[in-house]
Amino acid sequence: MNLLQCLKCSAKLDCGPEQCFCPRCGTAWPVRDGIPRFFQVDHYWGEMDRNEALQLIERARQGSWAEAVRARFPENDNMYFGLLDPQRASWAPMLGLDEKSTALDIGSGYGCITQSLSRFVGEMYSVEAVTERIDFTRERLRQEGVDNVRLVQASAADLPLADNSFDLVVVNGVLEWVGEWDLTVDPRTVQINFLKKIFRLLKDDGILLVGIENRIGWSIILGEQDHSGMPYTTLVPRAVASWMLRNNSKPHFRTELNPRRQYRTYTYSERGYRKLLSDAGFAATSSYWAEPGYNQPHSLIPLAMRDWVRQHNKELLDHPGPAPRQSWRRTLKRIASPISPWLVPEFVLLASKQPGHRNRLQAWIDERLAESVGRAVTPGAPPLAWALHTRAFNDKSIVRLGDAKTGSDLAYLKILTGDEQSRTFYENEIANRSKAQESLNVSGRPLVWVPQSYGTLQIGITAYHLEAASRGTQIGAMVRELGYFEDAKRVEQEFSQICDRIIELTSALQNIPGLRTIPLAWREIPETLRNHPDLTRRIAENRYFQRPSLESPSTWIQHGDLSVENAHLNRKSGVFEVFDWCDLAAGLPPLYDFFQFFFSTGYLSRAEETVRFASEEDRWITTFKAVFLSDSSFRRLTQRLILNACERLNVASQLVPSLLLEFLIIRSNYYRPRSEVQRRIQVRSLEACVAEFERLQSDWKQSESALPRTMAMS
Repeated sequence: MNLLQCLKCSAKLDCGPEQCFCPRCGTAWPVRDGIPRFFQVDHYWGEMDRNEALQLIERARQGSWAEAVRARFPENDNMYFGLLDPQRASWAPMLGLDEKSTALDIGSGYGCITQSLSRFVGEMYSVEAVTERIDFTRERLRQEGVDNVRLVQASAADLPLADNSFDLVVVNGVLEWVGEWDLTVDPRTVQINFLKKIFRLLKDDGILLVGIENRIGWSIILGEQDHSGMPYTTLVPRAVASWMLRNNSKPHFRTELNPRRQYRTYTYSERGYRKLLSDAGFAATSSYWAEPGYNQPHSLIPLAMRDWVRQHNKELLDHPGPAPRQSWRRTLKRIASPISPWLVPEFVLLASKQPGHRNRLQAWIDERLAESVGRAVTPGAPPLAWALHTRAFNDKSIVRLGDAKTGSDLAYLKILTGDEQSRTFYENEIANRSKAQESLNVSGRPLVWVPQSYGTLQIGITAYHLEAASRGTQIGAMVRELGYFEDAKRVEQEFSQICDRIIELTSALQNIPGLRTIPLAWREIPETLRNHPDLTRRIAENRYFQRPSLESPSTWIQHGDLSVENAHLNRKSGVFEVFDWCDLAAGLPPLYDFFQFFFSTGYLSRAEETVRFASEEDRWITTFKAVFLSDSSFRRLTQRLILNACERLNVASQLVPSLLLEFLIIRSNYYRPRSEVQRRIQVRSLEACVAEFERLQSDWKQSESALPRTMAMS
C-alpha cells in the first residue's frame, strides 16, 4: 500500500522508479536507488564523521553489512549494539502486532529497529533524513532479504505520509531533538506540534512508542553529558542552560544544528512527558524504565509498579560486576532507593489515542488467567502490568505479569521470536518441563516444583507461553543481598536445604526417557587451548571421561543450567521451584548441576568484595577460585555439601576434580555460540582448575570416607 502523500497539497503521490509525482499540484520528488528523496539538503549529522559513515557503507556493499559493523566497532561499543542487536525492539512482541499491522519508524538511523520490527508487521515505513544512514539501511535490508520495508528520506518535521495509516509509530531518540528543527517558536511547542502530527498518522487504536531520557535521571545527576554536549544543562532552568551553552568553548557534534547555541533539546520527567503527550491529544500513557537504556531496552519495568522498580534497582546494585558493590555511587543509590522510580535514567513511553484498548495478546492472557487462576477482568479495570527482561542478541524474553492494583505477581510469559530452529528449541522446553513435572510426581518429590503451564499462543513469528508465577524468592536475589554470606549459620542452613532439593531433583530426572543427549563436540577441549600442548595433555590425563579406571563413565540427565537465577526457594515451606528447562539433557557428567549452581552464586570473600576488577571476566574468575579453589568458609561449605551429594547419589568423591574439569569444558563449548564473554570465563576457569589440580585432587581424596563408592547412576 502506498501511504506517501504530497507535502504541499496532501494528495496521494504516484511513485515510479525515478520520481514521486503529485497529480494534483504537479510537484515531484526524485527517487534514487528505490528511495523517495523528500529531504534533499546536503546535511550530515551522526555519531561518526561523514567519511567514516561512507567507508562503512562501502565495506557493507563489498561484503557483509554485519561484518562491516563488527570490524568497525568493538563489542562493548554502544554503536555495536545500536546497529546489530535485534532486541533494540524488545518491546515489539508485547504490542499485539501481526501481518495486518503497519508500522512507522521515524528517525530510523542505520536501520536496526526498522529491520527488527519488520519481522512483526505486514508493512513497515522507515523515515530518515541523513543520506548516509538511509543508504546503509537499504544495503542491510537488501542483504537480509527484507521486502516489506518502504524507505523514505524525509525530515521528521515534514512527513510525506497519510493520516490514520499506522498501528505503531516509533520515535526512538528523536523527540528531544525536534526543538532544533524550528527556531521560530519555543522547543516545547515544536515538540507538541510534532506529536500532534503523529497523533494524526495513527489509526484510532494505534500506539506511539517514545524512547527518551529522564530530565532528572541518575546518570544526569551524576554528571553524564546532556544532549547539549555538556553535563547538568537538563537540571537547571532552560535559560540558564542556554547561558551555559553560549559560554562553553568545547566543540561538540550535538551543537552543530543550532548555531545560536540556545538550549533547545528539551527533556522532561516522567510526569512532564505525560503532560506533553496529553497536550498533544493522547488519552493514555504507560511509562517504563528502559534499562540499560532505550537503545538497549533489555529490561522494561513499569513505573506504575513502584515496588518492581525498587526491586529491579536493588538487583542491579547487588548484581556481581567489576565495580565493588559498596562503592560510593552504589551506596548513594541504595540510600535513594525509596525515590528511585522518579530517578531512572531513561524511558520507553507507550501512548495511545484510546484508553483501555486491549490487543489480541492481552485478551488471550486475560482469558488464560481467568481460566487458570480465576482472575476475571472487570469493566474499567486497569490492564495487566508487565515487565520484560531479555539479553542482547537473544531471541527469548521473559515477561513478569502482575496486578496493577494490588502489585501481586500473576504469571510469567515466555516469548520466543526466531526461525523454525528456534521455535523447535522452544517447543522442546515446553515438552521438557512437562516430562520433568511428570517424573517428579512419580518419584514423590513434593518439595521440588516445576511451574504450571497456562497455555501457548502463536502470532506470526512469535511464540508465547504462559506459566504460573513463582511462589518463592529467587535464590539469586537471596544470595546477592549485601552481607548475606557473612551470616554463616543462615548460609549453611539454606544451602543445605537447597542441596537436599537438588539431590531430589537429580534423582527424579534420571527416570525421564527419550531426552536429547548433549553433542559430543561439547566434550572436546576448547579450541583456544589446543595450541598449548602441556595444558592440553594435563587436561586429557585428568578428565573424567578419559579415566582408564572407568570403562564406561556414567552420565546423568540434568537441568543443564541450574543457576541461582533459575531456581526459587520458599523459605517458609522449603519448596524449591525450578524454571527454564530448555537445556534439560542426557549425557552430562555427574554433579554438573551442582557445580553450575555454586558457581552462579557470584560469591566473593569479604576482602574481594572491595576490589574493583578490570573486567567482568576477572570478577567471575575470582568467584570460581573463591568457590572451588580457596580456603574460604563458603568453599568449605561447598565441599561438605557436594560430599553429601556424592554419598547420596553414589559418586566417588575423589572423582570430583575430574568432574569439575568436564563441567568447565562443556560450559565453554556451550557458550561458544551464545556469549564470548562467558566462554572466556569458562576457559580461564578451566586453566585455573588445571593449575591447581594436584592440590584439588589431594584435598578431595582426603575428604573421602573410608568406604569406597562407585558410580551407580546411569
